Amino acid sequence: MAPGSQTPRFRAKAGRRRSDAASPPSFQPSRPQQPPRVGGSPEQKQAQWLSRAEDAARNGDPVEAEFCRQHAEHWYRVSRGQS
Repeated sequence: MAPGSQTPRFRAKAGRRRSDAASPPSFQPSRPQQPPRVGGSPEQKQAQWLSRAEDAARNGDPVEAEFCRQHAEHWYRVSRGQS
């Protein structure tokens, strides 16, 4: 740089935001977070998903109920050696 030119005292770091900058809205999923994965046999996982499907149906959430039924069907197929 030329001797007489002024340089900024602080430079913004790449990838950092200023604290006073407006942050974008955060993403909110339509369904709650899934519980942590638990070990167990495919039969136990199928039973867990069927139970969650029944709970969702009782709570009036048909989309969540179908979502859980599809996972239960997956674990049924895994337990039978199908894909």
